[in-house]
Amino acid sequence: MGVFRAIMGGLIFINFAMISVFFKDFYSEQGYYPGWMGSLAMNKDVYLVQDGSIHYPRIDPLHGVTDYRVLVAFNIFVLIAALLTSLGLFTRVASICLAIGAITLHHRNTSILHGGDTVVRISAIYMAIAPSGAAFSLDRLIALRKGIAPAIPPLVSLWPQRLIAYNCCLIYFTTTWAKWFGHLWKGGAATWYPARLHEFDRFPVPAFFNQFPMVYVTTWGTLAVEFALATLVWFKPLRKWVLLSGLMLHGYIDYSMNIPLFGYLMATLYLSFYEGEEVAAWFDRLKARFAKKPVTEAV
Repeated sequence: MGVFRAIMGGLIFINFAMISVFFKDFYSEQGYYPGWMGSLAMNKDVYLVQDGSIHYPRIDPLHGVTDYRVLVAFNIFVLIAALLTSLGLFTRVASICLAIGAITLHHRNTSILHGGDTVVRISAIYMAIAPSGAAFSLDRLIALRKGIAPAIPPLVSLWPQRLIAYNCCLIYFTTTWAKWFGHLWKGGAATWYPARLHEFDRFPVPAFFNQFPMVYVTTWGTLAVEFALATLVWFKPLRKWVLLSGLMLHGYIDYSMNIPLFGYLMATLYLSFYEGEEVAAWFDRLKARFAKKPVTEAV
C-alpha cells in the first residue's frame, strides 16, 4: 500500500496540475462550465431509490460557490494534499483531504471526466481508509529517526488492498461485459474506429495495425486481455503473464492515443495484486543486482 500510495498520489498530483492549466475554463463562472450548469448534472443529494425516499448528502464543499478565489484556493489545497499523500507526510490527514478534494472537483465539472478520473476518485478513497502511510513514507522515516517506530512495519489488514484489486477486476469485467453486447466488438471491427478519431492521435503506428485482418487481432485480443485481467489474474501461476499483457495493452493505447495518464493509473492498480513480502523481495533483488561488486586484487 505504501508503494501504491506513492505512485498513485504522484499521478493524482500530475492529473490535477495538468487540469490547473485550464482551471478557469473548466471551473469558473467565466468558463465553459459554470457552477449552475454543474448543479444540473449532479444533484446535491445522492438518491438510493428512485422515489427519493432514501438519500444522503453528496460530498461537495464547493456546491453553490462562485467566487473564483475560493475555487483556486481549493484547487491549491487539493494539489498540496496530493503531494503530501505521495510523499507520505501527514498521510492520514492528507489522504482524507485528497479524497474529499478529488470527489468535490469531479462533482464540480462532470463533462471533462473519463475512466481514468474514476480510477483517481476511487483510489483516493481507498488510500484514505487504508494505513497507506505505515511504510514507504516520510511519516515512517521520521518515526524511525525519533525511535518511535519498529524496524519492521507491523502487519495490517489486507482488505483495503484487496478492495483495490477487486475494483480493478470489476473495471475490466464490466468493460468486457459491455463490449461483448456490442456487435462491433463481437464482429471484430471495433478497434478500426478509434484510429479514425484524429483528435486522439499521438504517435504514429504502422499502417497495418489499423487495417484488416490485424483489426480482428486487436479487437478480439483486447477482449481476451481484459477478461483475463478480470478473472485469470487471481490464478497466481498466470498472474504475472496476465498483468504483463495488461501493461502491453495500455502501453500501446498510451503510445497511439492521447488519453492522459489513463494507462499509468490502470497499471498502478496492478500493484494491489502483490503482497508486501513480494514487493519487498523484488526491491531486495533489485538492490542486489545493482550493488557494487567488491574489488579483489589478483595474487
